[in-house]
Amino acid sequence: MGLGERIGRGNTADIYVLGSDQVLKVFHDPKLLDLEREISSVIEELVVDVPTFYGTVETVGLTGLAYEKVLGPSMLEILMSKPEHTAEYGRQLAELHAKLHRIKATGRLQSIKSRLAYMISGIRHGGLEPFREAIISHLSELPGGDQLCHGDFHPGNVLLSQRGPVVIDWMTAVCGPAQADAARTILILRHAVLPAELPEVVIQTFAQLRTVLLQTYEETYLDLTGYSREELARWELPLMAARIGESVPEEEQRTLLAIIQRQLS
Repeated sequence: MGLGERIGRGNTADIYVLGSDQVLKVFHDPKLLDLEREISSVIEELVVDVPTFYGTVETVGLTGLAYEKVLGPSMLEILMSKPEHTAEYGRQLAELHAKLHRIKATGRLQSIKSRLAYMISGIRHGGLEPFREAIISHLSELPGGDQLCHGDFHPGNVLLSQRGPVVIDWMTAVCGPAQADAARTILILRHAVLPAELPEVVIQTFAQLRTVLLQTYEETYLDLTGYSREELARWELPLMAARIGESVPEEEQRTLLAIIQRQLS
């Protein structure tokens, strides 16, 4: 099975074509391979609408994880080309997320609270330092849960294939309250800054549609689950702090830090 061209590059891995019907995910940090391999084995057992996982593959000097090649654009790509359908896809995103949250993952994955505590404790950012202890204390008081949480659920991680929506990139999957996972999605939809190297037309299009996308996602999700905005908002502080530690643009880091400062000052 031959290795083909690189078709994707993210913060943690490169994606290559592998044969005719697979892709190979090669991590920049080899330690992440073992983490995702364990998570992917669990996800394949729990979730139907995910790419088939084929395990570890070594080829032409590269070692990675092989997955089914799912044919179809991401929801984000469709939104960029058809912004008039934003509300429709916002509702579909919420329906898919609520469906995932009906799956129990007790004992199969790390808890979201322990994942967030670890991430926040390891962040080296001077602006966050005065608030770290208060945020971790706030996190410790939040409830646990047993639902499957994707950890990075947004339109770029939903592929629209002929067989229906397929959710990808499960490396951040954890176990916890659904409210925390939905709050993470709202955080991304509201504050995520697209990479500056993207075409200006893409950045401007996303800026125009994000308000409608956020509103329809949030309203639909709350209606489907019966949760309140207050339940989701309780997770904002630790989620924003953890996000600052990710490889996000400085503009987004400054925005999140300013919100944290206002809430805790």
